[in-house]
Amino acid sequence: MKRKVWWISVPIATVVIGTGCLMYFWNLLTPYWQAEQRAAEYVLNHTPIDRLESYSVFTADGVEDVFRGQDQFGRSWYAFYVPQLDRSFVLPASAVLPEREIAQRAAAYGMQVESIVLGYVANTNASASWAKAGTAVYEVTGRSHGHLAFLYFNASTGQLLWKYALVSS
Repeated sequence: MKRKVWWISVPIATVVIGTGCLMYFWNLLTPYWQAEQRAAEYVLNHTPIDRLESYSVFTADGVEDVFRGQDQFGRSWYAFYVPQLDRSFVLPASAVLPEREIAQRAAAYGMQVESIVLGYVANTNASASWAKAGTAVYEVTGRSHGHLAFLYFNASTGQLLWKYALVSS
């Protein structure tokens, strides 16, 4: 009799505990998913983009959502949604340099590239002087002379806008 109770109660307890864990993580992650969903809906409703192809997050100038998609005529666009401003900025994909070209430019500055992220620096009072008109940028992270370094390139022209290296004290 004890064995029968054991074989019945253990699977039930496992299901209850598993359901509890699933609900915990679901509730923990739901706010993040809602923010991404809101950003995607905003971009689809306020930009030429009709179909989303990719998504990333840019954190250099606060958190922003970066989408790539196509309009109804098949043209590719980038849309940058800035939650703090509740606004998006769009740029034709043809106006953005390819990542490989930015990687080559970063290597010319002596950087070992680890990541390249596209983003937008909006025109705000806190913006850098080079971004007063709003600028799409590539943030390149890597190693330069053994130190973690960041280079920011204008995404349309490839011009180096700003560089920063972390140096240990």
